[in-house]
Parts: sequence; structure tokens; C-alpha cells
Amino acid sequence: MTVPAGIYLRISRDSEGLGLGVKRQRADCEKLVKRLGWEVAQVYEDNEVSATRAKPRPAYVRMMQDVERGLIKAVAVWDVDRLTRTPRELEDVIDQADRLGLKLASVGGDIDLATEQGRMMARMKGTVARYEIEQQRRRLKAKHDELAANGAHIGKRPFGWEFRPDRTLAINPEEAAVIRECVDRVLSGQALWKICNDLNRRGITTSTGRAWQTVVLRQMLLRWRNCGVRTHHGKEVGPGQWEPIIDRATHERVVALLTDPGRRSNNRGTDPKYLLTSIALCGACGRPLVGTNEYTYVLKNGRTRVYPHTYTCAHAGCMKVRRRMADVDETVTSVVLTILERDGVRLLGGDPAAAAHARDRIAALEAKLALAADQFAD
Repeated sequence: MTVPAGIYLRISRDSEGLGLGVKRQRADCEKLVKRLGWEVAQVYEDNEVSATRAKPRPAYVRMMQDVERGLIKAVAVWDVDRLTRTPRELEDVIDQADRLGLKLASVGGDIDLATEQGRMMARMKGTVARYEIEQQRRRLKAKHDELAANGAHIGKRPFGWEFRPDRTLAINPEEAAVIRECVDRVLSGQALWKICNDLNRRGITTSTGRAWQTVVLRQMLLRWRNCGVRTHHGKEVGPGQWEPIIDRATHERVVALLTDPGRRSNNRGTDPKYLLTSIALCGACGRPLVGTNEYTYVLKNGRTRVYPHTYTCAHAGCMKVRRRMADVDETVTSVVLTILERDGVRLLGGDPAAAAHARDRIAALEAKLALAADQFAD
């Protein structure tokens, strides 16, 4: 019987110096699967996920869930460090290999997790990879600290400046004029949303070519770079290696205005995408469940199977709970509404007339807040 295999690709930024593009990884893994007599059932790809960062890997989580469901019996990777980033993650994979008979192969050399020698080799490679990651992180931090101390700019082109051939910053006259205009308009009392609308109407974009939003404009106006000051981790380290666009006194007035707590109209943060985000808990491990998007799985016979939105345990040491989102939301909503219909008056204080008055008062206040936000909010 042919073994259904999943190919896992983790494409990091080329700054790692590995030069492992997605095409090369995939081609090598497909050759490996063919040589082992397996059959590619699915390809899982996480892009721009560095080994030095704990960024979520949705494709990796989905692959391990498919392993749990028995859709994948083997995993092929370019190297072990493409699959796992920490010894803890590797131990989770080894546990699944013991429990489910998962096979693992890498282009850099086959690793049989069913044998003690194979597990030892996997752990050794994982330990070496972790050491290299920590060394890389230390060197990168030292480099950034040195550049910051010297007042050098790090990163993408900031709005208001452009790169010279040596990557130093020179003022972009047109964008610098926009910054000065925005500073004057903010200090004169104009709302950020109104300034954004005007900039977008005039076809003026951010340094990445996108439309202006109030959050982006606010961040741009709060940069100490605007007055020629270099900061590092939120602290001033000295003058920057670029010409300022506005003077420091003016910038301090802008910062004082935009950071005034009385100016903020919404401190709630981003609304959750799904109804039970950070509320529903895994019945096995007790950790919060995450919502997953609907996706389509291509079967070996060419037919497709659609997996709906779900609440899933994404913890690498568990991943045992997966429930259809629509069913869970409907059940929870029904229970909550039943409780409110039965006990709502008591929960609001026991006086139906007072509760009705309170609801009307809340609606009126919310309307006033919405109007005030339109007029004065960022």
C-alpha cells in the first residue's frame, strides 16, 4: 500500500544566508518521496517564518492535524530544522511518531524515528540547529545595537526619506513637505482621519505604496526620526545619521498632543475574528482554542474535500480537539440567550423598568460617543 506523504516547506527570509528557495526545497522533497516509494498527498508551506522567531505556523499546525486524522503517514522535509525550530517541538514530533507510526525523511539524510539511533540523530541535529539559531540571534542583536549607537538607520525606507547608494538616508522633498503639512494640520486641531482622507484623495501614498490609515499616520508623526533623533528599543541613543524634517520642539508638541490619554476614543483593541476566540478551551489540555479558516483538501483520486471553519487546539503537545465552528457557535449562542431571557432582569438588578431605562440610556450614550468619535477621534 502506498504511503501518503506530506511535504513540509518552511521558507525563511534569505537573510539567513541559506539560499533555500521554495522551488528548490519542493523539487528535492518530491524526488525524495518518489525514491522512497511514497506518494505526495499534500504540500504544506509556511512563508516568511524565520527559525529565530516564535511566529505561528498555520501550515505546520494543519499538517500535524492531518497526521492525527490519519491522512498523512509520512513527512518529507529538506532538513530537520525546516520542520522543527526547538527541541521541544522535536519531542512532540517524536511522540507522534511513536504513537501513530509517523515516518520522517529529509533530503539531508533519512531519519527513522522508530529507532533509538534515528531519534538520537534527530535530537543531535535539532540541538545543533538551535545552537546556530542562538548564535545568529546574538550576532544580529550585537549588529543592531552597534548600528543604533552610531545613529544608523535599519530597515525599510521611511516615509520622508530615500536611500542613497550607500543605504544612508537623504530627504525626499515631496514627502518631507507632506510630513510638515500633516504636523501643521495636527497642531491646528484637525483629526487624523480627516487628514488621511485628504491624502488618499490626492493620491499620496505611504512609503510602501498603500493608502493612509489613522494608525499608520499617527505612528509616522510620532517617530523621533522626524526631528533627527535615533531611538533603540524606545529609548533615545543620540542623533541620527540623517537630516531632520522638523525641529525637536515642534516634534515634542506633536508627541504631547497625540499621546494625550483624553484624545483616545477606542482602547479596546482589535475585535476578535471569531465568536469564541480566547474563550473556548481545549477539553484535553485546557488551553485556548484557535479559529481556523475553511480549506480544501485534494484527495489522491483527484476529488476534493472541504474542511469548514473549526475551533482547534493548536498546542503542539496536544492538538486533540477539533470542533466545527458553526455548531459550537450556535450551541453557545443558544445557551447564552436562554440564560439572558430567563435571568436577564435579575442580572440587571431586578427592576424591569430600570433595566429598560438603562438600555435606552446606553443606546443614547453610544450614539453620542459615535458622533464624538467622528468629530474628534484619531
